[in-house]
Amino acid sequence: MDRFEYTTPTMGTILKFVVIAETQTTAERWIDVGLSEIERLIPIFNNYSPASEISRLNARSGTRTEISADLYRAIAHSRRWHELSNGVFDITCGALFELWRQARSNRRLPTQAERKDALERCGWNNVECPADQSSKDPEGGYWVTVNRRGLVLDLSGIATGYIIDSVADRMIQSGCTAFLIDIGGDIRLGGPPGGKEGWRVQVAGLQKSDPPIMELSLSNCSLTTSGDRNQSLVIDGVTYSHLLDPRTGDPLTNHQSCTAIASKAIDADAAATALSVLGRTSSSDRFDRLPIDQAILLYCDATSDPAQRSSIRFSRLLSEK
Repeated sequence: MDRFEYTTPTMGTILKFVVIAETQTTAERWIDVGLSEIERLIPIFNNYSPASEISRLNARSGTRTEISADLYRAIAHSRRWHELSNGVFDITCGALFELWRQARSNRRLPTQAERKDALERCGWNNVECPADQSSKDPEGGYWVTVNRRGLVLDLSGIATGYIIDSVADRMIQSGCTAFLIDIGGDIRLGGPPGGKEGWRVQVAGLQKSDPPIMELSLSNCSLTTSGDRNQSLVIDGVTYSHLLDPRTGDPLTNHQSCTAIASKAIDADAAATALSVLGRTSSSDRFDRLPIDQAILLYCDATSDPAQRSSIRFSRLLSEK
């Protein structure tokens, strides 16, 4: 069995496949299966394309809109995580996310009026998407209604995980068992490479200049890291993270990141964001209720030297070797 790798740009980041296969032909077939699934799903979840399904839904406020099964499942998972995270994982906050993206681009803090306006255009109370079987139309479709004009559903915190899980499922169905799928640091692992106990995966530090804080040996699981390592805004000595607390409408100002490990990439993806926002105390309180196995939380107070970071690790299933 040999190791085959394939890397390509996708969704504004880098996609990497590693598969263990007997022949290059077999490896290419499995990778093609994965690429086809990514190409199928991108037009559904791309918030930056006005032609995508999620963008068309966001443009139809006040209208009952039939949606695909994939979009419905992603929205349903998002609502589930909103409840699990005590409200800090919230895809209805697209207006807030966009406001702070513009702030980072323009290097200008939003005014209080702008923040208030964006915050008012958020909230699950403005979204109808029934969780039971009544959500399914007699014709076989699913539907959702966004009742608040200007509310934007932003699936960027969970879509990559959904896509990776779907890709992994298709590859497994085609016979691939030992693989690594990495989309911009969101990773899904299959069985370990031949002769090894697991895939070696590094956990990044808080700063770009930091060396990895640890190396894990993992298999048959997923992991995602979320934090302000790559996206932040510094004004008057204060660092504003790209991670927002939907309860206040403001970004985090403490250096913080979380690496979450779970069976599914969609859960690792959502958990990494949620636990980063919750912080060490609230994360400790909620960890046992979450569908994840491990979480490694790095943090540094806003007034402290980022080099003086601390860490806390929650673990339900210790799989490090």
